[in-house]
Amino acid sequence: MYKKFIAASLFVSTLAVGPAARAANDGIIDITGRITSTTCEVEGQPPGSGGVRKSVPLDTISAGALAQVGQTYGDRGFTIQIGGNPDCADDTTVKVRFDPSSPALDRLTGRLNIDAGADAAGGVQIQIANGDGTPIHLYTEDSKSVVVADNKAQVDLIARYYRSGEVTAGAANSRVGFQVIYE
Repeated sequence: MYKKFIAASLFVSTLAVGPAARAANDGIIDITGRITSTTCEVEGQPPGSGGVRKSVPLDTISAGALAQVGQTYGDRGFTIQIGGNPDCADDTTVKVRFDPSSPALDRLTGRLNIDAGADAAGGVQIQIANGDGTPIHLYTEDSKSVVVADNKAQVDLIARYYRSGEVTAGAANSRVGFQVIYE
């Protein structure tokens, strides 16, 4: 009985001391947000449906076209069509955000790694840029914003090769998820 009393006393004293023994916070993260009633279709699909599959075929190029590390080549423009439905309100500002958990995303560079495989190219990544050619760090940045007019908007983007090392021939395929963000 005495052992049970000591064990219970130790447990109760641990509870009393526990909160006081915790370390102080280093800071506070304030989370803010807003819900909008605007719902714009994306490429004709309902928002959030995951039904959009955008294909961007890059040209086949020679490894020699990427002569130096950091060089880009083979710009291919493409668009994300937003809206076209009555619920897509005019004067709404929208942009494209890339999924930071996409497996191919190199979080350090913000570029896309090439799919692994026996036939995969080496020393190259895929860079996504705004329509004006400004690179987008896909892990930390969104596309440039556009404003909805006549219930629709278009986000212009570019995909291109980026030399990241010694280039070897092979398939240069990749992918990244995206969402439309309302401002």
